[in-house]
Amino acid sequence: MSKNRILVVDDEPGIVDIARANLEGQGYTVIGAYDGEEALELIREERPDLVILDILMPEMDGWDVLERIESDPDLSGIPVIMLTARVSDEDVLRGLETGAVEYMTKPFYPQDLVAAVKINLHVFDPQLRQQHRRLLAEKRRRLMAARGHAR
Repeated sequence: MSKNRILVVDDEPGIVDIARANLEGQGYTVIGAYDGEEALELIREERPDLVILDILMPEMDGWDVLERIESDPDLSGIPVIMLTARVSDEDVLRGLETGAVEYMTKPFYPQDLVAAVKINLHVFDPQLRQQHRRLLAEKRRRLMAARGHAR
C-alpha cells in the first residue's frame, strides 16, 4: 500500500491519537491539526490525500474549513470525512451538500473510520466520490422529509 497522507483535524487530542493509531496501523501517514487555521495551513503545505475534520473547534470551525477547501480549485479534489458530535439531520445534510464525502458522528468505532478512509481513497475515483456524496445527501433529504423537517 502506498503511504497515503491523512490529515486529522480535531481540537481533542485524544480523537487525533485514536485516529492516528488506527490509521497508522493500516499503513497510512497521519498528520494532526488541532484547529481550523492550522488545518488550512497544513492542507496547503502538505497536500494530504484525505482530511478527517471535526466541526466544533476554536479559531475556525469545520464548516469554514470545509467551505474553504471546496471553494479552492487546488484543494477541492481532496476528500473530506466529517467526524463530529453534531448529529442533527440538518448538520449531516449541510456537510454532504458542502462537499464532505462522508459524515460520521462521535462516539465512533475506529474500524468504521478506517473503512471510510479506505473506501474514499482506494475504491472511489473522484467522479464516483462526488456521485456518492450526492446520493448520500439525497437520501438524507428524503429521510428529513419523512420525519417532517422543512428544507
